[in-house]
Amino acid sequence: MKKEQPNKADELLTKINEKFETLAANLDSKQTEDEIKNYFKFAGQFHKYSLRNQMLIADEAMFRNANVEHMASFKTWSDLKNSDGARASVKKGERGFTILVPTPYIKYELDSNREYLLNAKGEKIPKLDNQGKVQKGMAFKAGTVFDVNQTTAKEIGVYKTLDYRSKIDINEALFERLKKDISEKFNVNIDVESIHGGAKGYYSFLENKIAIDPKYTTSERISTLYHELGHHLIHGEQFKNGSLDYSNLHKDRGAREGEAESFSYILSSMTGIENKSELYIKTWGNNGKDLKERFELITGKAKEAIQTLELESVIKQEHFKNLISESKSLSSGVSVEDVKFANIGGQCQQRQEERGISR
Repeated sequence: MKKEQPNKADELLTKINEKFETLAANLDSKQTEDEIKNYFKFAGQFHKYSLRNQMLIADEAMFRNANVEHMASFKTWSDLKNSDGARASVKKGERGFTILVPTPYIKYELDSNREYLLNAKGEKIPKLDNQGKVQKGMAFKAGTVFDVNQTTAKEIGVYKTLDYRSKIDINEALFERLKKDISEKFNVNIDVESIHGGAKGYYSFLENKIAIDPKYTTSERISTLYHELGHHLIHGEQFKNGSLDYSNLHKDRGAREGEAESFSYILSSMTGIENKSELYIKTWGNNGKDLKERFELITGKAKEAIQTLELESVIKQEHFKNLISESKSLSSGVSVEDVKFANIGGQCQQRQEERGISR
């Protein structure tokens, strides 16, 4: 009898659950907090991916001591070609990163022996919901993606490395733009006012208001703005649905502040701001299940904010401003081609999304 091969996707899911258990058992460790911060950096860098795949890529990158930049499937890289018709390819001998690929399937009617029921034509009968629509489920299979540095995309000129996240000007104009966008897109009032007691900002659910103290640096004010937005998106929703009493927000200060600060850490890292605040991880639960739920809550709301604010585009636009400014300087090494290729990574991501890969 042929021995059944282990399901690779199940192995990956088990690996992730075991990782959460390990983290939960060591929440009082500085090493654990550093590891969690690393995951949150990946949550910003690879925000279009699921939490599971972010963690799988982060763990593998750390194991290989590799700086990863942009992931795509073998076919996505192969489809890229330059103006001379040369196609990009994955370099010989490169080992890809294994991820989970969602695979939808149709649910079918079963008999008492869990055998498929068949219609008069001998076809399986789909299950229908209350609206008469075919019910679908979601399974996972293992897939492989490759980082741009494992390909020839840079060599043939179809992908230009521009570390725009760390090369944007954190200035007053950026703060004002983010303040305006957050206020309009999330329907919350934002005031700049002096705050007594040393707080850099606060969120008031009852007033539907975020306040930011103006005396701090621009980087600090942007990180604080993200922090208070975290309160608004995470805890404001909990206040509305009754799962959190507003009067208890600061009684459980560690956990709630940690959630908002982690949310800020993700968005700040994307913006090129190093956030050094404590995440209060010691209060995040006693088991892997609790910790996983908190991760999902934080990263899910961060993804919502990144997409709603179109933060990737905002950061790229700020980077373009710097490129254009630098290109006017005779001493600058920035060329027109730098600006031309600055957004080429979006092509890889767009093609990747069209195929539904690595979500």
